[in-house]
Amino acid sequence: MFKLISTSRTVAGAAAVSLALLATGCSGSGTDADASQGKPVSMEFWGWAPGYDKITAEWNAAHPDIKVTFKQIPSGAKGGYDQMTNALTAGKAPCLAQVTYNDIPSMLVKNALMDITPYASGDTGKYLDWTVAASSAGGKVYGIPVDTGPMALFYRTDLFKKFGISKPPATWEEYAADAAKVQAADPSVAFGTAPQDAYDMAGLTWQTGTSWFGTKGDSWQVSIDNPGTRKVATFWQGLKDKKQVMNNGNAWDPNFDKASEAGKVMTFVNAAWAVPGVKGDLKDLSGKWAVAPMPTWAAGDLTSSNSGGSATSVLTGCKTPKEAERFAAFLSGNPDAVSTGISVGGLYPASKAGLDNPLLSQGDPYFGGQKIYEVFKQSAAHIPTTWVVGPTFGQVEADYSDAIGTGTYAQATTTVQQKTVDKIKSLGLSVTGG
Repeated sequence: MFKLISTSRTVAGAAAVSLALLATGCSGSGTDADASQGKPVSMEFWGWAPGYDKITAEWNAAHPDIKVTFKQIPSGAKGGYDQMTNALTAGKAPCLAQVTYNDIPSMLVKNALMDITPYASGDTGKYLDWTVAASSAGGKVYGIPVDTGPMALFYRTDLFKKFGISKPPATWEEYAADAAKVQAADPSVAFGTAPQDAYDMAGLTWQTGTSWFGTKGDSWQVSIDNPGTRKVATFWQGLKDKKQVMNNGNAWDPNFDKASEAGKVMTFVNAAWAVPGVKGDLKDLSGKWAVAPMPTWAAGDLTSSNSGGSATSVLTGCKTPKEAERFAAFLSGNPDAVSTGISVGGLYPASKAGLDNPLLSQGDPYFGGQKIYEVFKQSAAHIPTTWVVGPTFGQVEADYSDAIGTGTYAQATTTVQQKTVDKIKSLGLSVTGG
């Protein structure tokens, strides 16, 4: 899961420079990998996105000589990356794997990704520039971009009407005012959901225009504890302390689902890929949800954010990287595959052609016929270009989740700042910031 259609060279360039610090010596190029020599090829693909099994079946139907077997694994943060690295250590890794843009640097640190530049160079122009850069390091390609995660506000139209809220909040100030109004009318109803982990905090911080990482010369800069993060922490801590938002749960979480079915939660903020989770888990609430732009910090502002997005990477040791890259390019760029990704997985395409997919301009019956992807399109066009991907996001995620569970957001942020600096130092990399 994490993170912009108009994000750009600032993000992309910074990420590429940052990743270059990691790339030296990483990953074999697989020059021995044309091992197929025209013979039938079999490969495994590990991932967690809904619809990947169907896209794999579409590929196999059209490519009988290159069979890909899809294996569903937990999302990276929930154990998927551990499975990959354990399999690499055991010499039993798949050829292909789903890797979020946030986690490509940390996978490079583990020497887990193969340089597929010789096979991918002809395809990179088909994808948004920033996603190519986020999937690359030191001028080498380590993944084919699949999707991005433009964020929006999901809200219950029926509950808004019930509590006399005429329109979704356009600013965070309005969000807080609506939360107070709902609590005054019925304290048992939460207006939204509080941030639970690094993914939530990063997506909310990104909107402020600040970044958790940067580079200067040959050194990483860590600034998780920055004014933007502190602004987010103060805002949500206030709502959490007043019990105006759920203290746990989000879309697809059982706690959220239970509260939603009982009419006890009215909104949540998340990315386009949350759509199938809502539709699948809350079937009985069809017609009651809608999507609006993410609230902003200033009236009239359109600044949004990104959460998630991933690439398909070839893991170190794959004997057929040329064929693996062909499959990855199919998954991201084939029109039918893109349609499956949108309709089944809620994947907002990273491919330039995919942005013109007709499904993105259709109304969705579940959302009352609303053309919800028009909202995500607007979101994607107004994401700050300041975010830089760091080398240890798995550690940041684990530390943030733990710290949020035991203290305030401000305390968690301070703790994660220092732990991240310590972690990067332990990897033998130069770092400043704590």
